[in-house]
Amino acid sequence: MIRMRNVAWCLIVGCGVAGTANAASILERAYTSEKLDGFWNATLSNATPDASRFNLLAPGPGAVEPSYEARQPDFGLPFGGEVIGEASAASGGSRNIGFPVIPLSADDASVLVRRLAWAEIYLSRYRFFAPVSTDSAEELAALAGRQYAAGVEAYLITGRLYFSGADLPEKCRHLTRMNEIDAGPLSGARADALPAAWRPLFPIVEAVRARLGSDALAKLVCSAKPVRGRAETTKLIETRVREQIVKAVRTKVDDTLSLMNATSTEYQSLVNEMDVSIKSAEVMELERVLGNAQANMVLVKEDQLKAAETIATLQAIDLSSLNQPDSLKEFEDGKARMGQIVGQIEGVMSALSGLGHVVDDPAITAELSSCTGLAGAYSALDLTLDTGTLSAKINGPYEECINHARAIVARFQNPSLSKAQMAELARQVRQISEVLLATRQP
Repeated sequence: MIRMRNVAWCLIVGCGVAGTANAASILERAYTSEKLDGFWNATLSNATPDASRFNLLAPGPGAVEPSYEARQPDFGLPFGGEVIGEASAASGGSRNIGFPVIPLSADDASVLVRRLAWAEIYLSRYRFFAPVSTDSAEELAALAGRQYAAGVEAYLITGRLYFSGADLPEKCRHLTRMNEIDAGPLSGARADALPAAWRPLFPIVEAVRARLGSDALAKLVCSAKPVRGRAETTKLIETRVREQIVKAVRTKVDDTLSLMNATSTEYQSLVNEMDVSIKSAEVMELERVLGNAQANMVLVKEDQLKAAETIATLQAIDLSSLNQPDSLKEFEDGKARMGQIVGQIEGVMSALSGLGHVVDDPAITAELSSCTGLAGAYSALDLTLDTGTLSAKINGPYEECINHARAIVARFQNPSLSKAQMAELARQVRQISEVLLATRQP
């Protein structure tokens, strides 16, 4: 496993080094005079250029103008060799301007396109010319002349392609390349510096340069834009109108949402400022329990259970007769009656002891804490004590619980002035809302 991993690392490093070396060789390419001579002799010098293929660019009365005042147009009907357009005249009107479209013949295209490719390749390689110490002055002068020759031929062939272009973008592409060649490889070129076979082409280059330099079409061919048609203009207008409508709708929706949010915030703040006490289910349950406790307290207070009469009857019983069999029935009846009374009293006490746990309000629970100890208080009494002590032990917690419960009930039944005012305000707001909703219904 370790050996295979080492082999893999060696392969990766080797590939990286090889790739770096290849990239460096491409980026640092250089061509010596020997390589340039070999390419020149195998391509451009193998067949000298034919000046007759550039007769329509040559100076003279038969030379083709890049643009001219067009004849009467054929009102949009197609015809070969000429493209006509309108241009503004100096007088404020319009005039018809035409430019020729002279395509390459099959014979010219088969030769010129191939020689254009060779010339472009030679010029691109000459940019990376690397002189050596053995290069003589004659060899360097010959290389410069070959550069001029390749530039001249590339310039003229591109000029033929410029005149064959049928639209402005194509003419712009060829004219841009001609300007690059004129400013680059042909910079400082002279006729006597060219090889003998390419010297007849130099006057044609100068004529084309002068003709295109003063031509109006050549000056604006790269900046002019074609006029939009009716369909394109209609589509553009529809798109712009649709964008404006969408923008206006979005603005309106955003404004509506902002107003709704502001209204909602204002209404919520108004509701928060209303200190209106609304009874919850726990408060209602507390009122019910307090009502039951109050009823039980009234029952005990008014002695509706007849506890006093029962106690008096028990006290009047002659305990000496309990050992007699005929008096056991009366004792059992009294004991049962006493058990009922004690059960009712224990029920009342247990109900009162639960008042402190009716709601989860800590304040009410603390206030009714005295009621909690009433559960089982009657059963836990020491009946051996005197009557006054027993009454204090029973009536003290009982009356304290009753008083606190009555105070809480009175507080809930008699709200403060501010609460009454807020309750009235809430009622009026509710009436206004009901009237508003009734009038807004469709």
